[in-house]
Amino acid sequence: CPRSDAAVWDAAGCGPAVCQCGGTVNTLFAPYQPDAHGVPLPDVVIRTACRDDLPSTAALAAHREGGGLAEWAAIHARQFDDESRMLFVAEHDGEVIGYAWLAWLTPVADGGRNAPDGWYLSGVVVAPAHRRRGIGRRLTRARIERALARERSAHYVVSASNRASRTLHAELGFTEVTDDFVIPGLVFSKHDGILCRLDARPDAEVIDLASRRS
Repeated sequence: CPRSDAAVWDAAGCGPAVCQCGGTVNTLFAPYQPDAHGVPLPDVVIRTACRDDLPSTAALAAHREGGGLAEWAAIHARQFDDESRMLFVAEHDGEVIGYAWLAWLTPVADGGRNAPDGWYLSGVVVAPAHRRRGIGRRLTRARIERALARERSAHYVVSASNRASRTLHAELGFTEVTDDFVIPGLVFSKHDGILCRLDARPDAEVIDLASRRS
């Protein structure tokens, strides 16, 4: 059931990878086409969302996943009010053309295994007319920056079969850590989930050359 309030989405924006309600997982992965890059869309603003953006994000979700607009608006409103989540949007010419979530998860405390507490990137959805224009990448970078401003690492989970997502996140610095983990409610349709992590760049070591000359 990809419309569960507790859904955790695939981080590439290629459809919901997992669902915490135990329903069937929809895997709308983008085809892996590493050379199919469009021209980056200029004048796109990536920002944290406000409540006025929710009708637009709900419309994008309904178009992609099906279901009623009112249903998605209610889901996004509840998620927006959850202090453990942050919503980012991509805006172009005054129109919201994409969105993505960042969520704080505590897997082990909630009954999981081998997955750390932390900020987890979740689903990116981009309007069909604007895909392959760099928007998903920019939404991902914005969430990484926000997560690393608060913690030493950022995380996300992905299906092994989602080559597009794995390639994107590897390019942005994510390392695939393990496929032996449990996050409560996350069920991959092929049981092929991978936990990934990106660590903040350590502070550069300062060498006092002057003291060495004394």
